Amino acid sequence: MAYLIFLAILLVWAVDAAAQPAPPEVRASRLAEGESIVIDGAPDEGAWQRASPATNFLQRDPDNGAPATEKTEVRVLFDRDRLILGVICFDSEPTRLLGNQMQRDQSFEADDRFLFAIDPFFDGRTGYFFEINPSGAMGDGLITGPTGGGDFGGEMNKSWDGIWIARVRRTAIGWTAEIEIPFKTVNFDPNTDTWGANFQRTVKRKNEESLWTGWLRDEGLTRMSNAGRIIGIDGISQGIGLDLKPYVLGSASAAPGRNLPATTGDYDIGLDAFYNLTPALKANFSVN
Repeated sequence: MAYLIFLAILLVWAVDAAAQPAPPEVRASRLAEGESIVIDGAPDEGAWQRASPATNFLQRDPDNGAPATEKTEVRVLFDRDRLILGVICFDSEPTRLLGNQMQRDQSFEADDRFLFAIDPFFDGRTGYFFEINPSGAMGDGLITGPTGGGDFGGEMNKSWDGIWIARVRRTAIGWTAEIEIPFKTVNFDPNTDTWGANFQRTVKRKNEESLWTGWLRDEGLTRMSNAGRIIGIDGISQGIGLDLKPYVLGSASAAPGRNLPATTGDYDIGLDAFYNLTPALKANFSVN
């Protein structure tokens, strides 16, 4: 009897596994030697035409599982030192785009936005989160666990501020973006050419959220076990993996009513250093 129960459970598991669709894939296209991309928000160089887009987003809200009402296309390019995304957010009413938030890492929930997550170790648990709105505001964070992150689907630490570039343009067909992520900004597994990835689009006037994959209620953008795949990322380098951020802070005050000098001031200088000891281990140093 126990043997029959075991066989029945095994059969149900096999049928369920067979019913699960394969994760979507998009191939990253390598830039040719001497080929350049200007990060200006307009993905119109010839290299973008060679890259196949990630598209066919499905709604998470309001009509779960239905095709997105506004088309989104995401293309991926790379060279030895950087990953570049070209994004086209088609919109049937481009004059109604919302992009009021301009402060980094603040909530973009009241705006139209494009969000994405990457898993450079392809472990299905951790990764990096990025988002932009049509005004060019940026947000990012570390994905630290598979669950518990509310609407996004995974745990996230937004105190992380990576070094990356995003430029946007509003056009007659919606809005476009180009996003550059230097490989020295992220840690990755140099022995795999496949990264986990997912993309999300918000059309705020419709309260619509759509995703490339992971659109079910118990999934989400940053639940990397439900991510799709970027394939073909090979021959890349973090360089020496060293970033230096010098800073100068100054202050001045005046209190003439207290018989104090008209103006007093103070200053401070310092240096923050970030060094990739290995592709998987980063050290931070601060000097004040």
